[in-house]
Amino acid sequence: MLKTRSLLSLFALLAIASLALAACGQASTPAPQPPAATKAPAAIEAPAATEAPAATAAPDNSGGELTIGVSVEPETLDPGDAVYVQEQFILQSLFDSLLSISADGELHPGLATQWEPNADYSEFTFTLRQDVTFHDGTPFKADAVKASFDHIVSDAVLESGGKSLLQDHQYVETAVVDDYTVTVKFGGSYPLFLRDASRQWLAISSPAALEKFGADYGRNPVGTGPFKFVQWDAQSQIVIERNPDYNWAPEFAAHTGPAYLDKVTFRILPEAATRLTAFETGEILLAGEPPALDAVAMVEAGKAALENFAQPGIPAILMINTTKAPTDDINVRKAMILAINQDELATTAFQSLGLPAHSVISPSTWAYDEKAASLYRFNLDEAKALLETAGWTDSNGDGIREKNGEKLTIDWPDNPAWSEAFNELLIGYLANAGFDVQYRSMDDGAAYEELLAGNYTLVYMYWTRPDPSPLRYLFHSENGNGGGAWTNFANADLDAALADADTNIDADARKADYAKAQQIIMENALVLPMFSVNTSYLVAPSVQGFAFDLEGYPQLYDMMLAK
Repeated sequence: MLKTRSLLSLFALLAIASLALAACGQASTPAPQPPAATKAPAAIEAPAATEAPAATAAPDNSGGELTIGVSVEPETLDPGDAVYVQEQFILQSLFDSLLSISADGELHPGLATQWEPNADYSEFTFTLRQDVTFHDGTPFKADAVKASFDHIVSDAVLESGGKSLLQDHQYVETAVVDDYTVTVKFGGSYPLFLRDASRQWLAISSPAALEKFGADYGRNPVGTGPFKFVQWDAQSQIVIERNPDYNWAPEFAAHTGPAYLDKVTFRILPEAATRLTAFETGEILLAGEPPALDAVAMVEAGKAALENFAQPGIPAILMINTTKAPTDDINVRKAMILAINQDELATTAFQSLGLPAHSVISPSTWAYDEKAASLYRFNLDEAKALLETAGWTDSNGDGIREKNGEKLTIDWPDNPAWSEAFNELLIGYLANAGFDVQYRSMDDGAAYEELLAGNYTLVYMYWTRPDPSPLRYLFHSENGNGGGAWTNFANADLDAALADADTNIDADARKADYAKAQQIIMENALVLPMFSVNTSYLVAPSVQGFAFDLEGYPQLYDMMLAK
């Protein structure tokens, strides 16, 4: 049966249900700069992997079961069909990708030992490992790569992160050269494919399992990763266990051989207070998105560590509909931005751990442009002056501005699960300037229908990515009118910059394109920036080896429990 997940889930991409600690701490690693590539490099080689490396001896404190409290239940564990943060967290332990990327942004071998793009980065040839087996016993060969990528772009997948990556770059085919050589072909340049080939969305599935389980594969995932799927109890827990045959970890991992942990259980605990209580009683040893004040208190009392990761990509923003009154007026849009005190909002909503955002990409993202981020700072008087200039006045003294008999109304259909930590604060800031914000609480499906019908002023969004490439999806006019570019803003210079940045193989040119795009977006007040989104976990003292990957997912492979 095909999924009916609303596309709003994709557009509110990777949003975590509870943002209680969504803007905490500093990035543990810098976002990478894509390497300059004015010509195709020679094949990048790694040691041949025809023989498995000798595993290091397991330390005395290996083994045991780690239980993690997460806020939102995944919709699928099919990597080719996945979108959400909570899905990727689990998928990274069940699956491997063609390449691996370390926390410093460097590419390393994964299921492929060598890789070589052609001159214009439209074709990529991979030499594969010959010692890998899927959890169901199927040998890993080139046909698995083809089956996985063909599955992602098939009608069996309605929408997903992987499908967006492949289709947006005109995926042509995956050609099997021989059992251990494969070429992935696109209809145009795709300079970031090697990095994307390291992501969970393009992880490789067992072709036998894809055929066997069909539409039910998302509940019966089979990969090559350090952990194997065990069970999924709906609205309760997901259990994975160590893969004893795993001996092909990335070269930057802290050890080789099987994972240290025997078993990992993901407990589905939607309420932050419930996760905190489970952590305090020892029922869980990692608590995702804990309440800020309680988390800080536990750290200060020496009862836990608090691990935070500032996510690169699109920070928490509100996209503004430029084709619907009153925000079809640029002065109204600018006034909205000036009315928001991002510093105070972040501090109030997220205590002393908040990180304000002032642009359309976060400071930890490659190609971040300081000029675009400096255009607006909180200034309520200036916001009011702009509204006066635009003809919006409070004639009756009720605090709401009017013009030609119409109130200055802002329509915000939204699922409060995404915005409960800050929506009342933001509404209050806009009200201080004279806006009448109509916040309409609904589920994702209903909100998406409102967006398609054009019944909205604001759309909440954030997107985790080390590179600014989501900007094309969100702001190119080709995606307007329901295609993801919810501002519906059309500008030839912006379109040209985004299109070139998406396909140019020269990193300096891409950086200039993205700087120009950021400036156009902010000069035209297309978004209301709020705060940088963070991944946050309370960690029990018994948990050792905690580390984030490049996008802020805890890496379970090297984690262990003290005995």
